Amino acid sequence: MKYRLLALDLDGTLLNSQKEITQQTKDAIAQVQNKGVHVVLCTGRIVGEAAEFAHEIRCDDLMVTAGGAAIAKASDEKILCDWAMPCEIGAKVVEAVQNLPVRIMIYIGDKIYINSFSDRDFVANYRVEGFHANKIVMEDIAAYIRDHKLKVTKAYALGARQDLDQALEVIRPLPHITITSSGSDNFEIMPAGVDKGRALVRLGQMLGITPAEMVAVGDSDNDTAMLQAVGMPVAMGNADESIKHMAKYITADCDHDGIVQVIQYFFS
Repeated sequence: MKYRLLALDLDGTLLNSQKEITQQTKDAIAQVQNKGVHVVLCTGRIVGEAAEFAHEIRCDDLMVTAGGAAIAKASDEKILCDWAMPCEIGAKVVEAVQNLPVRIMIYIGDKIYINSFSDRDFVANYRVEGFHANKIVMEDIAAYIRDHKLKVTKAYALGARQDLDQALEVIRPLPHITITSSGSDNFEIMPAGVDKGRALVRLGQMLGITPAEMVAVGDSDNDTAMLQAVGMPVAMGNADESIKHMAKYITADCDHDGIVQVIQYFFS
């Protein structure tokens, strides 16, 4: 099989543990692009954040963002299509987390809504300009969602397990949602039926590329659907064991240029 598209998760995959892309990885991506292979980001981050990394590696303009809730363009940060929860369901999800001692990111369109508790941590520890340029800080996000009849594309919470479980007790019974995570210290709430796999297949249709012609690389639970959707699912060496079990190939970890190894193995 000649693969025509390489889909890359960001955290724990393209980015190393220092949240950087190594020069070796950038060089390998440039080489595979010169062969006509499409390189696309498939990430849980919003379009403004993802665009920064897309520009850094000069990958394809189209990308999957918000964990599969949107397909967007890096060049102008425009969302081409997205999927969202009904207004009241999104508001109830946000209500369950916004007053707990957890850091939250509520995705609505191309903006991220956070509270001041979250902002204090993100200002000190989160340096991605695309995030800070697109954040809106307020305390009662749920009320704002209801007042303006907004639809939430994704809700993310990061914190202690007991606090997350408290929120999930309220969230799990809600209809029209999907619950996933990128680690034991967080969870992500998405619209029902929305995931990276579905969005990547749609992106492939836009490019005239079938799932069988795709290689996808990931490391955590929220990459599951993406790996299941493609012809060649690849797990990082640092991936969750469940991800490794579903992969057809396991590469080096994110601190040892696992993406370089993937490119050398499948696209040489």
